[in-house]
Amino acid sequence: MTRTAVRSAVLLRAGAPLELRELHLDDPLPGEVRVRTLAAGLCHSDLHYADGTLPIELPAVLGHEVIGEISAVGDERSAHRIGERVIATITPSCGSCARCVAGSAAQCLRAAQVRQRSRPKLVDGEGRAVQLLGSIGGFADQFLLPEAAAVPLGDGIPDAEGCLLGCCVATGFGAVVHGAAVGPLDAVAVIGCGGVGVAAIQAARIAGARRIIAIDLHPEKLERARGFGATDVLRSGDDLVRRVHEICPGGVDKSFEAVGSPATAALAFEMLASNGVATVLGLERPGSAIALNAELLIEGDRRIQGAYMGANQLPRDIPSFEAHYRAGALQLDRMVTSRWSFEQINEGFAAMADPDAIRAVVEW
Repeated sequence: MTRTAVRSAVLLRAGAPLELRELHLDDPLPGEVRVRTLAAGLCHSDLHYADGTLPIELPAVLGHEVIGEISAVGDERSAHRIGERVIATITPSCGSCARCVAGSAAQCLRAAQVRQRSRPKLVDGEGRAVQLLGSIGGFADQFLLPEAAAVPLGDGIPDAEGCLLGCCVATGFGAVVHGAAVGPLDAVAVIGCGGVGVAAIQAARIAGARRIIAIDLHPEKLERARGFGATDVLRSGDDLVRRVHEICPGGVDKSFEAVGSPATAALAFEMLASNGVATVLGLERPGSAIALNAELLIEGDRRIQGAYMGANQLPRDIPSFEAHYRAGALQLDRMVTSRWSFEQINEGFAAMADPDAIRAVVEW
């Protein structure tokens, strides 16, 4: 067994900066590929693990919204894939369980088995295993993936924009198209105008929604939201539901929560019209509970749902993302609001707090 030395950004303690360290990456096993990292988006999920909001075993290498180039394969029959540019998906699927064949690959019943391997992917200098977020660990020079989780991407989308497809675009776009099936008859509200929210706004515009209300605390984000297709903007605050109803009498047909708070999830439900659907996308603290108005639920036939990772099927979805990008409808370049070298990854995380930030991207 051989291992390759890789430079990784390691989380040693919650709330502390990531530290660049040399770790050792296993060779790919049959059914796996090794990927040379090209670019990674800094997602709020990564931030939640880094600051301790969400638990993860330490030490750990975060990073899951990532694009790279296949540099080695574990099966000679896959040698033709070496050099292929790929998006990593955090929701690998077996392709044959009941959920996969029903079109719900993000809820694959065998996802844990697809990720399972006989030895650690990444170890430190003493041979101790290092945890990987989503079994990816994209904040490193190279990483390992199940071959089925390495989704090809054509040459038309640059690396810094392409990495967004693996998480924020897959989630926001997928929630609109797959999770809530937004169409031209729908009025839509999106709470939170970061990467996931902006992707949802663009997807609603592409789907032909008749009204798109963007909601956020920061005026800077709301101004950007208009450029992505929001027809109306509201700054978060008192009487938010009333103000939504002033724009769309009776409420919106579809709402999307991209913040990660029980309070905003409840608001997404309360602003619905009868028969409306609220889709909650923001990750919340373990044990969080969402309080719902029972009258609105029972008498108005309103629904609240999740759409984990946008209920995406990336091998199917990426060609459509590429087509919308080429047509100018999916504006990935405007979603990248700052770019950083790998050595500047902690500065990139700090930039996520800027009021007008959508996505900070680290480039190798």
